[in-house]
Formats: sequence, C-alpha cells, structure tokens
Amino acid sequence: MKKLLSIIFFLGCISVNAQRVQHPYAARINRILERLPAGNQEQLDSCMMQIGSLGAAGLTEMALMLHAPGKGDNTRLQLALSGYAAYISTASREEMRKTAMLAWSKALTVTKQAENKIFLIDQLQLFGDKRVVPVLKQYLLQPRFCDPAVRVLIHIGGSEPLIAMEAALEKVQSDTCEICLIKALGDLRYLAAESAIIKRTQSDNPVLRRTALFALANIVGGDSGPVLEAAAEKAGYGYDITGATAAYLLYVANLGHQWPTTPAMTAATNLLKRCKGDSLEHVRIAALKIVADVLDYDATNTLMIAADSKDHKYSAAALVFAARIMNAANAEAWIQKAERVDAGKRAAIIAMLANSKQRAAISLFTKALKDNDPQVRMAAIQAAGQLQSIEMLSPLLVAMKTADTSTAKAIGDVLLTIRSSEVPGHIAVAMQHAPSFMQVILLQVLAQKQAVGQERLIRLLLNSPDPAVVQAAKSTLSAIGL
Repeated sequence: MKKLLSIIFFLGCISVNAQRVQHPYAARINRILERLPAGNQEQLDSCMMQIGSLGAAGLTEMALMLHAPGKGDNTRLQLALSGYAAYISTASREEMRKTAMLAWSKALTVTKQAENKIFLIDQLQLFGDKRVVPVLKQYLLQPRFCDPAVRVLIHIGGSEPLIAMEAALEKVQSDTCEICLIKALGDLRYLAAESAIIKRTQSDNPVLRRTALFALANIVGGDSGPVLEAAAEKAGYGYDITGATAAYLLYVANLGHQWPTTPAMTAATNLLKRCKGDSLEHVRIAALKIVADVLDYDATNTLMIAADSKDHKYSAAALVFAARIMNAANAEAWIQKAERVDAGKRAAIIAMLANSKQRAAISLFTKALKDNDPQVRMAAIQAAGQLQSIEMLSPLLVAMKTADTSTAKAIGDVLLTIRSSEVPGHIAVAMQHAPSFMQVILLQVLAQKQAVGQERLIRLLLNSPDPAVVQAAKSTLSAIGL
C-alpha cells in the first residue's frame, strides 16, 4: 500500500509539474481575462499592456487557450485577443506587433480547430504585415482558410502578397480557392496574373468563368479585350449566367481611363451600333455613358443626337449624362436645340437645364411659360422654382392670370421658393387686378411668407365681391398677426 501511494504521489507530482511547464502563463492570463471587458479606457490600456508583457510565448499560449466549438466559452478570450490586435495596430507599437506576429504564427501552426484558425487569421488584418505572408501561403490552397487568408494579404498590400497569390493560383486545385484568388488579383488589378486568369474563362464552372471575366475587366490587360468581347458577343450582348456583357462593359469603361482613349471610344461606339432592339436598351445606355465619360465636355454633339432617339429611356439617359458635363458653351447649344425639337423633348431639355442650374437658360424658361403645350409650361414653372430666379417673378405672375387652377397652384408653390424681399411686393401689386382664384392663391403665399409690409394692399381685398377672396384676405391678416 505504501509503495502504491508513493507511486500515485510521484505521478501526481509529474502531472502537476507537466501542467506548469505546458501552461506557465495560465494564471496571469486568467487574471487579465477576469478584468475584461474593461470599465474605462484606463483599465483597457492596463489590460492591453499586461497582455503585451506576456511576450511571444505567453501570447501563443493565450491563443491556444481557445476552446474547440461547443467545448467552452471563448467570449472573453476572443475579446482580449481581438482587442489586443486592435491595440497594437497603431504605428507607435511596432515592437509589440512584431512579437504578436511571431505568437500568432506559432499558434496557427499548432491549433487544430478550423474556427480558431480562422479567428486568428482574421485578427492579422489589424496588425499583420509582409512578415506573415510566408505563414499564410499554405492557407491559400485550402478551401476553408483561403478567403480569410486572402483578406489579410489584400490588407497588407505590396508585391509580396500579390506574388504569393499568383503562385497559389498556379498550384490550386479547388474551385473555391481559385475563385477567391482570381477575384482578389482582379480587384488589385495585377497585370502579371492576366494570362493565368484568361485560362479560367474556359472553365466548366460558370461561377469561376464569371469571376475570371470580371477580374480581366478590372485588370484591363492588352490580351483581355478580345476575350471579353468574344464572351459578350457569344451571349448576344444580353444576360447570361457568367455576366459576360456586364464584364465587357466594365472593361470598356476602365479602358476609358487609360491613354490613349481611342480604343475605349471604338469599343463603345461599336456597342452602340451592334446593340439594337428594346432588349439591349440598357447596353446602349451603358455604352453612351462611357462615351460621355471619355469625351467629357466634348460629348455634347453625341448626346444631342442620342436625345433625338425615339427610344425614350435612351433619350432620357442622354439628357442625364448631358447635365453632368454642362458648362456655359454646352448650355447655349442645348438652348438652341430646345427651340427646334417637339414639345416633349423641349420640356425634357428645360428640366435638364434647370437641374444643372443653368441661369443662362432663364430666357428659354420665360419664353416657355407662354408655350402652347402644357407640359412645356409646367417644365418652365418647375425650372423657375429650381433656379429660384427673381427674373422670372413677373413672367410667372403674368402667366398665372391665364393659367388653369392646377397650373396656378404650381406657380404659387414656386413663388414660395423664391427667396427675395421683392417677392411680397410684386405679389401684392399683381393680385389687385387678378382673377379671384389667383387672388386667393397669392394671399396664401403672402400668409406663408409673413408679408407684414403688405398690410394695406391685403386690406384692399376685404372689399372684394368674392366671399372666398374676402375670407382669404382675413386669414392672411390673421396669419401675419394683424
């Protein structure tokens, strides 16, 4: 019995000693975790400094304390590790970051649970640099870890991550990893990967093909254009599961940002010629936008021709693009065009000029108030409101006399938007000899503008034979406190 007890005691001592050897920082780590979450910044800083004092070995042990899923609560431990990762991310903590990268690299090698590996890899986005690239290379070939590893490499930036991802693309055997790597290399516009990505455009996996096409559209390499154009043409410039047409449009748009711009203009113009029919309307609009973006202020003539199209959406898009590149010279060209087109397009041009705040078009708007077409007249009224032009005040009041009720109310609403001390006086004078319905509307405008200085002219309407006008005058006086 004594021998047996001695053996048990001896084994117990060995076990305790082994635990101390394996987990020398456990007590310190647990004391830190008990203080989290911190109550204030001072306590948080203290906890972070204590974590930092653990050194590489202690940080590794802390990372390895993460429980397997379903085996324990990792909340405080993850809070501590992620908090520390954020804490050392500032430029002044270079040595702490270097130590943490050593610890994280060791922990990633040792830990077996996939969820914990992913957690640790994710934290490297906060403080990792090119020194962790060798550690992450192996994960680029593993479907479970490729995505988080790629996110870290994108965040690190520079040539080392790009070379690592390109090398992985040559070795990878998983579609999941291929898609992840190709998307990253495309987003980063890595030209050296162009040929490898072109090969993937022939894949049987439509998701992989789609990813490859959009990556090429972002890279804008010299060999990508024919590949993307062929894919879009094969899809009939319509929709297909690989998004070939959208990828080609993106490629042409990106091409327009390079010099010379002739290739982009040629490609966009060809799209305008080839894509006929209602089903390809959106493609024509996208191509027209590319032309407008490339030519900028010089796109006016092209947009004017497009505005004449019988395709209403295409015509409307041309006016939207025109508003974005509007200047004084272009405005004058559009003003002249408005005189030559039908009522519908004239109204649309007026709205476009107003949206782009072209005060040079006030004469056009004033003239349009007398147009025979109600759509044009309403466009002119709304234009006056958008420009808040005092110059259009008198023409608006004149137009109001012969307007129908709905148009008169629209003018009244516009008068409310014009901010000028002259407005109440003009209104008060104009309403004296105006039709009754106009007087009521103008009195309401004066009430909302608190036109105290027009009391005398308002009181004159108390003698009106129309009861509605009298009541409106009383309401107006009451509203302005008289």
